[in-house]
Amino acid sequence: MRVRLSLLTLLAALWLAACSIPNPPCDLDAVVYPAGQHLTGASLRLGVIDASREFPFDLPQALRRTGAQLAVLDDVRWGFIEPSAPEGDAHVYEWDNELAALDTRVREYQSAGFQPVIVLRAWNPWARATAPQGGSAAAAASTPPLPAYEPAYAAWVSAVVERYDADGVDDAPTLASADGAPNPVRYYQIEEEAANGAWWQGDSPETATAQYVTLLRAAAAAARAADPDVRILAASTPALDLLDGFPTPEGLQDVVSNVSPAVCGDILATAEILAAHDAYDILAVHSLADYPGLATLGDWLATLSPQPVPVWITGATSAPALLGDPQMLRVNPRYPVTGEDLWNTLRHPSDPQYGAVESWYRAEQARLAFKKWVYAAANGFDVVVMGLEQDRPGLQQEDLGMRDLAFQGLVDPADGSGPPALRPVAPALALAQSTLGGYNVVQRLTGLGSGVEAFTFTVQGAPVYVLWYDNGAAQGPGEDLPVTSVSLPVRAPEVTMQVVPTERGQEGPVSSVLVAENGAVALELSPTPIVITGDLTFLYLPRIQG
Repeated sequence: MRVRLSLLTLLAALWLAACSIPNPPCDLDAVVYPAGQHLTGASLRLGVIDASREFPFDLPQALRRTGAQLAVLDDVRWGFIEPSAPEGDAHVYEWDNELAALDTRVREYQSAGFQPVIVLRAWNPWARATAPQGGSAAAAASTPPLPAYEPAYAAWVSAVVERYDADGVDDAPTLASADGAPNPVRYYQIEEEAANGAWWQGDSPETATAQYVTLLRAAAAAARAADPDVRILAASTPALDLLDGFPTPEGLQDVVSNVSPAVCGDILATAEILAAHDAYDILAVHSLADYPGLATLGDWLATLSPQPVPVWITGATSAPALLGDPQMLRVNPRYPVTGEDLWNTLRHPSDPQYGAVESWYRAEQARLAFKKWVYAAANGFDVVVMGLEQDRPGLQQEDLGMRDLAFQGLVDPADGSGPPALRPVAPALALAQSTLGGYNVVQRLTGLGSGVEAFTFTVQGAPVYVLWYDNGAAQGPGEDLPVTSVSLPVRAPEVTMQVVPTERGQEGPVSSVLVAENGAVALELSPTPIVITGDLTFLYLPRIQG
């Protein structure tokens, strides 16, 4: 949960408080802070978010070029698929209507080679006891079903799992892999960000988390009865820039104690969800700011969890948070002066500066997404899901508090004419997948100088090295990237360096061969990551920190 969690928590919390969104209550004495624990994930897998029901025939093939294995089919609402209450035990499900398009989305993403992760949401106007509170910012929040409709909710979850389990009974059409073998959907996430009131609300703030756990247990029981092999994801918290700026327990405690009660409410809610380990197999979190906070987030979640649990980042922003929206929740903005001007330029393609700003933003997106992949791997997360699949013009409304998500698309906007063009972030992620994916060991390297980030991945028995330089300051359009020089001792006469692609038109990294002089290669590091590969054990670095 870490600082990132706190930040996202804080961000979400402060914004939610400002909008009168009900949040879990705070008890500062009950907050547990990071204690130097570590997640113990397996080799990291990459996913993409498909929150959109639009262009399902165009987007999957383009997104597959990132090398991602998973596709999160987001916001699958009960009320969309079952728009009317059942009559007795007779349920009418509209699987592929305009609002859900679930059959189509599952089929097209499976056909492109993805494993779907379906996010099931209890949002349903005819079944709920109360409507969500908090205005437009929380209009999509789920609330618990009335007791009379709890069996109907369980029946819907069971029907979804049965439809996509590929067991030959009540299956969706064409649910098979390319070779005709069964191709079941195994991953189901129950709700989004259930630790705050923007996406999940109970009958009251005091009961919201307990009611989510009750819903989670009911959904898990129904899903497992339909298919014992499903894996259930529990939704918990988001994470914003608080985790970036306050990596110590003391720093976190100061912020949590003085900024907003909603922050500690989110933390306590996440701890309560983690404690219900019988109801889920995987914990889902979000990461909505810079990459450094993932270290604190992993530590915090490992500290809070009563037992080891796989943690998936089922939604990670791939591009910089220019505004730190919602702004009243800003804690450690990376672009405190220029962010709003840059965001406004992206909003207006006719602006004379648009070309330069858009190119800069896409380069920053490629760098950030690659670094998040590396940090997620190094800090024990099992999955990182990058978003979004397309820009979201509708999120430009200030009252929604999500303007930073408006231009996060991994590919250009689709128009129905075929797969859209890739943005630089796509080949950047593909580089991470192709050179680092499948590792069995990852270690952080130290002792190379202030601001140098360095890691070694062991892939198929051979070391692969990743390095970049971060001086802690943001660079805007037209500004030179900071650099630092590093000399690395090598055991081979030459090594290969690949630079993360950051420009449109680059379908892969810029590669070069570095020739050693006097047993070392000289590198000039910048915020653009590099990957160094070569023969087995060709490179060694003196200090290694796990």
